[in-house]
Amino acid sequence: MLSDDNLCDVNPFPVTSLHLRIPDIKSTKYFQNIFIFVKQESRPKIDHMMSDHCPLCGKEKKGEALFCEACTKKLRTEYELVLPQPLLHQPLPSTERPTDVDVDSFIGAVSTQAPEEMPSEESTDATGEETKRPFAASDTAVAGATGTGSRKTGRRGVSIATSILLLLLLFFLYNELIRKGNLERSGWDTAVKSNSVPGYLDYIESHPDGAHFADAQAALMRLKAEEANRWEVLKQSDRVTELRDFLLQFPESHYAPLVRRRLDSLTWMGTLHSNTATAYSDYLMMVESGDFNGDYLAEAESRYRMLFQSYPVDQHTLDSIRIVVNGFCSAISLLDHSDLEQWLAPRVERYFFKGPLARERLLGDLLVAAAQSNEPQIIYTPDLEGIQYEKTMEDHYRVNLPIVKSRNGAGIRDQLPGYIFHLELNPHFQITSVYETKPYPGAP
Repeated sequence: MLSDDNLCDVNPFPVTSLHLRIPDIKSTKYFQNIFIFVKQESRPKIDHMMSDHCPLCGKEKKGEALFCEACTKKLRTEYELVLPQPLLHQPLPSTERPTDVDVDSFIGAVSTQAPEEMPSEESTDATGEETKRPFAASDTAVAGATGTGSRKTGRRGVSIATSILLLLLLFFLYNELIRKGNLERSGWDTAVKSNSVPGYLDYIESHPDGAHFADAQAALMRLKAEEANRWEVLKQSDRVTELRDFLLQFPESHYAPLVRRRLDSLTWMGTLHSNTATAYSDYLMMVESGDFNGDYLAEAESRYRMLFQSYPVDQHTLDSIRIVVNGFCSAISLLDHSDLEQWLAPRVERYFFKGPLARERLLGDLLVAAAQSNEPQIIYTPDLEGIQYEKTMEDHYRVNLPIVKSRNGAGIRDQLPGYIFHLELNPHFQITSVYETKPYPGAP
């Protein structure tokens, strides 16, 4: 740092400012303005009081110069000292105090020359070394950088908004062209694969503007016509498999309830033909699974209870029962009253719709009825394997026997399955009661 005593070794003078620029130690882009204050003599001029030595280095200098040539060059190059011309070329007043006019002219000269010496852009001085901008230029650069950053931020926002709009446009195109097209093709493939009325109806409802809309309508009309023709055939069909196939192909057909009802009837007829506990159990399971409505559900449950053997079976007892019921069915089929007498108990409590009657009275009525009847002969065929029995507290045996009736004569020849004889045997295995359950009301 320069002190006043280093500039000259005389008494204090009025101050004249010199403009000095020294590079900032923190950044070479900025400069510091330093003013070197030079004292001027305020007392009468004394020539020998001007030192011949440089106040900075102590070397000899010219009489009128403030510093030696080396320090002067160093101040100009390294510290950018700008010395006023009057100080360089005119001798310092020694005897007279400078007037206000002289001071003002000096300061004006300094202020006029300083801006000319300070570069506004990067340049080189007399020694060829680069100089930096002043603070004003730096502030301008900072403001320009801020403006440039704002413009870049604005351009970035516009770019992001454009990208978002482009993505939305691409998504819209994908949804309208690609995704909907894929869904339409998938729906059509599903309809063709199912080849059913619900399948084509679903495609028509989901894709009213689809490429295969007309094809779906044509296929739907074709299936409807085929459905009607199939139903006309099925009305006369007794094949359960054909009815099941129809329901699989046309599950939503308006003929489906009629087909299910016919399927129920045919299945029930097959169950009656078998007339076993297993057959009735199968029918109940089909109703439970929803194959048909089960119009004969109650009858099936009743018959299942009749023929299901829940009582423990004694083989000797079962064999004895089989002998009795087989002989009885053979006797009434042949109208052999002498043979029928050995299977009936002395008193019969119920014989179909008659009773209680004595055995002789019952046999006499049977002979009269057979002589007056014009009905064809009926053959009773028992299912001995399907017998179900249980023992009562009175040691009687209640027996349920599946029967098939066959009519032969008077131009009639057929079989009537589904009958169940209900017999009760006393401890001597004689029949005390017999009646039947018909397969349907009005059966012979």
